[in-house]
Amino acid sequence: MKHLISILVFFLFFTTSSIALTPYSYNVRQGDQTLPAVIDPKLQQICDKTDNPVECLITTIPFLRKKVAINPVSILNIEVEAIDIKTKEALDKASKLLLSSSNSKPITNCFNICINNYKSILESKHRILDAISIGDDKQLRVELSSNVDKIYHCEDAFEEANVKSPITEVNSLLGKMITNSLTITIDMVHFHNKN
Repeated sequence: MKHLISILVFFLFFTTSSIALTPYSYNVRQGDQTLPAVIDPKLQQICDKTDNPVECLITTIPFLRKKVAINPVSILNIEVEAIDIKTKEALDKASKLLLSSSNSKPITNCFNICINNYKSILESKHRILDAISIGDDKQLRVELSSNVDKIYHCEDAFEEANVKSPITEVNSLLGKMITNSLTITIDMVHFHNKN
């Protein structure tokens, strides 16, 4: 069974996101998360249009409520909440790693860059939610693009110090979540009062 899941995940990541998937096509584990066998077709359609459809599903499904209208704006709001939670986890992990080990100055600098970037991402949440509420797609794009850059700068700091990042996994997921939010913003959200 493990081999089948690996093959399915490999297939999902290396095929185009425009492939239409049936409501029963996912039953995949990602870390400690398992996708349900049945997925709302509206959610699936939105997530299929992102660069990382599996991560889109994994990070939105836990936040769906029975009466939530599933549309790009509601899924974008859910992703913003999920990003906030995952960023807090990343901040906590990086802070604990910084305090718990006797790090060299380059590693300490790497953690400090990441910690500052995570804090900045958390601070941007309200600007992002405000931009969504008033339909300011330009501000939304600026904030989300900046947050993607902050994740990459964190990983780049470790790479430049020639140190294996102990937070690559969380940064990878955060980067995918923010990229998905940006894709939803650019390709699917159509605010009536364009700025």
